[in-house]
Amino acid sequence: MSIGTLSDIILKVRKLTGSGTSNQLTDSQIIDYINSFYLYDFPAQFRSLKLKDRYTFNTIRGIDTYAFDSEHYTTVSMPCYVAKREVKLFTDPWSFYGVNYNWQFQENITQGDGTVGPYTGTLQSTPVVRSTLNNPMVQTKTQPTTPYLPQPTPVSFQQAIPSRVQNILITANVTLGTTLNATDDGAGNIIGDATGTINYETGAISITFDSAVPSGENINVQYNPMNPPMMAIPLSIMFSQNQFTLRPIPDKGYTIELVAYRQPSQALLGSTDPDTPNLAGTAELNEWWECISFGAAKKVYEDRLDPDGVALMNVGLQERYAIAEVRTYAQLGQQRIPTMFSDQLQQSYGTGAYGWGGGGSGA
Repeated sequence: MSIGTLSDIILKVRKLTGSGTSNQLTDSQIIDYINSFYLYDFPAQFRSLKLKDRYTFNTIRGIDTYAFDSEHYTTVSMPCYVAKREVKLFTDPWSFYGVNYNWQFQENITQGDGTVGPYTGTLQSTPVVRSTLNNPMVQTKTQPTTPYLPQPTPVSFQQAIPSRVQNILITANVTLGTTLNATDDGAGNIIGDATGTINYETGAISITFDSAVPSGENINVQYNPMNPPMMAIPLSIMFSQNQFTLRPIPDKGYTIELVAYRQPSQALLGSTDPDTPNLAGTAELNEWWECISFGAAKKVYEDRLDPDGVALMNVGLQERYAIAEVRTYAQLGQQRIPTMFSDQLQQSYGTGAYGWGGGGSGA
């Protein structure tokens, strides 16, 4: 007999709510209750350690920003590896850029001639770090799939949108109080107060402004170069705004490995999404599938305005929460508490707040 599959949970919800047929409650409605309970009601402290998994992605030469699959994973932590080498994971931009030089270069590529252009020029330090999701005029609810922001999985409207990163600014003064500002979209196109192209590899720029640039006025470019040693094997990673930023910028493909928790609510529907790991019927579901059943049933009774049913489901939930908590603490009890002296024995990067690695030998 299978225990913990999606069909088992649906059947359990039907029994708990007295909804034996689809005329009373359809399978799709029950699935909505299941996902709603796990996403919004299931306590984070009861998350099973069995969902702790390895999160990996591969780098691309010259690309420093990578989207995080927040639809299927959460809670990124150490240890973190690049090509099997342990590196530091940052979550604070101030600390990350404090140890990774990020000041921009400024160059005048040409001067205005009283027209809108086109103006051409070549940056001196190349290759150039491109921008990502850099459209200041549009705020969408969907994350575009683009070659400059690699995606581990297809993106849906439920996934958190990574933040906009602008790495290039092209400016030209027109009058006092008027400045033309242009940037790139990450795919080699210039947007903003101008149109044109930029070659990230060679630094060649061709730009036509929306307004005429006065004669003799400098056309300035602010940018981040990634010439060596700015481009090499990454030695540190920052996780912020649902995306990873690497420094140094990768000079070729590397495998990045971190620790993250899988999202079981999406995994329950793995049969409808080939890119989602299907946990149904495996050991990961065995210890909390009844929690989800009681939680989903409770939400059914809430919609039916049945306080007696809600109270009964609460009793069942608390019993199963207690079981999940005991199993979690039993798992944690097998691990040694990290201290500031741990790494003197293990010769690794560090743990918690004491060491450089932020959790290298911890839980």
